[in-house]
Amino acid sequence: MKKNRGVSKCNLMRRKITITISCLLLVMSNLLAVPSYSKTVRFDLNQQQSGKRITGTVTDTSGEPIIGANVVEKGTTNGNITDVNGKFTLEVSSGATLVISYIGYNAQEAAVGNQTNLKIMLAEKSQALEEIVVVGYGIQQKRDITGNISNIKGDQIKNLPVTSASNALQGRVSGVDFVNTSSDPSAQPNIRIRGTGTVNGAEPLVVIDGVPSGNLRDINPNDIESIEILKDASSSAIYGTRAANGVIIITTKRGERNTKVNVDVNVYSAFVNVYKKLDLLTAPDLVMLKKERYTNDGNPVDAFWNDPYYATQRTDWQDAMFGQGQIWNGDVRISGGSDKSNYMTSIGIFDEQGILYNSNFNRINFRANSDHQPNDRLKISQSFQFVHSKAAVPDTRNTQHGRIWSGLRFNPALPVMDENGKWGASTVTELGDINNPVYELHTQRYSTTINSILASLNLSYKFAEGLYLNLNGGFDGNIQLDESFSPKVTEQMRQSEQAEMTKSYTQGMTALSEAYLSYLKTFASVHKINVTAGVSYQNFSGMYFSAQKRDFTDESDDQLVFDNGSTLTGINGNFRDEVKLASAYGRLFYSLKDRYMLTATFRSDGSSRFAPEKRWGYFPAFSVGWRISEESFMPKSDFLNDLKILGGWGSLGNQDINAFQYVPLMVKGSVRQVIGGKNLTGSSVSMLANPNITWEKTNMTNVSIEARMFNNQLNATITWFNKKTFDMLIATPTMNAQGKSPVPASNVGEMSNKGWEFEVGYNKRVSQDFNWFAATNVSFIKNNVDRLYGTDDTFLSGPNYGRSQLEISRTYENQPIASFYGWKTDGLYQTQSEIDTDSNIKNDSRKGNIKPGDVRFVDQNLDGSIDDKDRVWLGDPNPAVVVGLQLGGSYKNFDFSANFYGNFGVELYNSDRMQGLTPNTPYNYYAETLNRWHGEGTSNTIPRMTNFEYNNNHRVSDLFIENGNFFKLKNLTAGYTLPKSLLSKVKINSLRFYVSGEDLLILTQYKGFTPELGFTAGNLQRGVDVAAYPTVRKISLGLSLNF
Repeated sequence: MKKNRGVSKCNLMRRKITITISCLLLVMSNLLAVPSYSKTVRFDLNQQQSGKRITGTVTDTSGEPIIGANVVEKGTTNGNITDVNGKFTLEVSSGATLVISYIGYNAQEAAVGNQTNLKIMLAEKSQALEEIVVVGYGIQQKRDITGNISNIKGDQIKNLPVTSASNALQGRVSGVDFVNTSSDPSAQPNIRIRGTGTVNGAEPLVVIDGVPSGNLRDINPNDIESIEILKDASSSAIYGTRAANGVIIITTKRGERNTKVNVDVNVYSAFVNVYKKLDLLTAPDLVMLKKERYTNDGNPVDAFWNDPYYATQRTDWQDAMFGQGQIWNGDVRISGGSDKSNYMTSIGIFDEQGILYNSNFNRINFRANSDHQPNDRLKISQSFQFVHSKAAVPDTRNTQHGRIWSGLRFNPALPVMDENGKWGASTVTELGDINNPVYELHTQRYSTTINSILASLNLSYKFAEGLYLNLNGGFDGNIQLDESFSPKVTEQMRQSEQAEMTKSYTQGMTALSEAYLSYLKTFASVHKINVTAGVSYQNFSGMYFSAQKRDFTDESDDQLVFDNGSTLTGINGNFRDEVKLASAYGRLFYSLKDRYMLTATFRSDGSSRFAPEKRWGYFPAFSVGWRISEESFMPKSDFLNDLKILGGWGSLGNQDINAFQYVPLMVKGSVRQVIGGKNLTGSSVSMLANPNITWEKTNMTNVSIEARMFNNQLNATITWFNKKTFDMLIATPTMNAQGKSPVPASNVGEMSNKGWEFEVGYNKRVSQDFNWFAATNVSFIKNNVDRLYGTDDTFLSGPNYGRSQLEISRTYENQPIASFYGWKTDGLYQTQSEIDTDSNIKNDSRKGNIKPGDVRFVDQNLDGSIDDKDRVWLGDPNPAVVVGLQLGGSYKNFDFSANFYGNFGVELYNSDRMQGLTPNTPYNYYAETLNRWHGEGTSNTIPRMTNFEYNNNHRVSDLFIENGNFFKLKNLTAGYTLPKSLLSKVKINSLRFYVSGEDLLILTQYKGFTPELGFTAGNLQRGVDVAAYPTVRKISLGLSLNF
């Protein structure tokens, strides 16, 4: 059967998008006539004035002419644009000064004086000698940075067809691990900076245009000017309580002063396919092994398995589920500016149809940024972003009945649809209680719609030279609507008598207000200070509500709305939350002779999550730098341009827990009792109180060496770090017994992450036509839980899995977080004599039922019995080594780039393989089962077929621990830019075509869909394969246009 993968819906979406973009382009073509320097004064490209005529040439640093550069007489709208040879002619007044600018280059002023012919050279921003880095509440020259800050420029990712900022960053930054939890269209990776630092929220703080609460998924990658990742305490401490897991600062693009209207268009389309299929049994092989179970048990074969119908292959269920997905993306950005104002406005549309039917994600972004400087003292800046997104992703993480899990288990003899056009179904218990997974993909409904606004306003007033007052206001709000629908099911194994719809509403809002002073001054050419001090107040509020309805008389798409359900079956939630955070902060930077540097930071935060007497946390940090290359004892050479040693220490906080755990929580109306013949209603305690609860604290220490060599073409950094979390907030499990009220968290844990980071980059311009670059980063990280309740036998548990319903992950003291715990094995029993003489099971009650071909488990405590006391540490899912590699270059108009990413020193638990090899189930098996034990010496790893697993061969054990190392080609892109001489004839600055591939190659020994397995159950489980949405390969074709 050829599946309808919603192509008509996708075509309709693309038609809508095409019409939208066409209208935008039509509007923008008219905008070219709109004044770019003033709303009331027309910009005359060759305005006649009294004065003189001048000519000139504008080139880049290599002598190449810059086509379309803006040349404007300062303080006027009189200007012109350079031609195909970089030349211009302009009538100017006496004593004029010219302002020359071009996108991507540093603007330059040139006094005309007595000259009539000028030669002007513009330097690319990326080649500027003093690169600027965004830090908390300000900017600094990169050479002045004493902390560990990684910087990614927007130009490094603007030519890549990436769906989100986090997707673009993978592999490009040392010390940062991007953990993919799924490849579904709406999925975002978990980000870990220098390891997982807590069992609570371990995600870094995201700050977008000064507002600390933004979402990386909502940012259009083409709107990004720069991304700074603050990894150490010295650079992060300015954000205090939320910075323990690192900080990601995103600055979006803005217009440039004195430039004409500039339009950027980027469009691409991609084809998406599953990267890998799993090897499963065909129907004939499955029937053969089902029969073998009975033979091995000494029982007659069930007549059901003698029916030839079930030995006939009809469906590859992976082929039936996985189709070709599609992506379409288009965005337009308009920017420009006058001598006092600049602006940037963008709109982006993204639509992805996933490889599973009814899995999709679409997003519309709108952004408007502007800056206005009415006089030399006052500057007003604003940023506004609106995002509308809608995602529909089937349940793929349910380990028993998720869509992909079901597809891997469903019987291959059953059709997707029968000859009468009815959905194929498992209607007998011998085939298990699974519904046709393709049927469920087509009939289930699920969607998540989010509308969000992120806005900021900044007023900066210059009191004196170098002294500024900044007033910031910010707002981050989102409204999320989740809807799911399960139809009435009567012709499948798992039936439902009534259709049911669930709708939930979630609202979250953050309001920020802050004021800070900044002062920058250089004294006597040797003393430089940069001081920042301020206060901040932030309010977080949220609410949640959900309801369910049944009895829908009409289940057609146009009638399937919540109000049409006739029976209200449940109301949940109605939960409200509000948290306030008040802060005071300061930072001092001092440099002596540009050689000895000191940065000291302090922040005090008060959070309403804690009791009044425990509310305030104090977070100091400092770092120092020594530029050895400036010392007199260092020989001067062209080999070494800059050599700097850095060191720092600091304390950060984490408040990422539920609010009000310092007071008991009551549930009104939860207790009903008859007293004196009357029905009385009371309240009960739903959560006990802990008035002593307070901040988690993370102390960081780091030492670095930074070097720039060979005329700044080669740069290298080596860093050692130690990150230790104290007073980790954990609920005490010993008090959470049956019949007791749940307990709040206590400050009882400690965790550490230690390691090394190495970064090396080389950029070489061989000639005017050819340049190339290479960069690599390697991180070594070791995680350890140093303290947990203060006892060796207490642990935190991950969720239960499999038919035995045992947890796979445990967190103990003196072990890495979320380690795998289970039974060690020593091969399979090959003969009955091995069983009879095995001391491991001499006292085991099941010994008489253990047969050759069963697993030999190791008796760790030597009591002669295999039980829960024999469970031991099996592996660590946290990678010991994270690697990134980037290669690229350009030759004339061709460009090329490749990004590689890898994890090493990591184990994974293949839970899906465990279930796919378990014989006493009614489901399909992995093809690996053909290599099972079926006689002495035939296998030592895959147990025999049986209907009765008395030995529990497929319990949590090292049989299912696999090497999770991988190294993948994350992205490969090649592009061609049309010559400027050709484009100038149609007034286009640049036009580039490109082809790109994502996840083209993954080198790994792992047997599952993907070795990139993320977190579940918070941070308490990682690297467990539950057959989630598999890795996909993407091939993109696109173009970028500037005019």
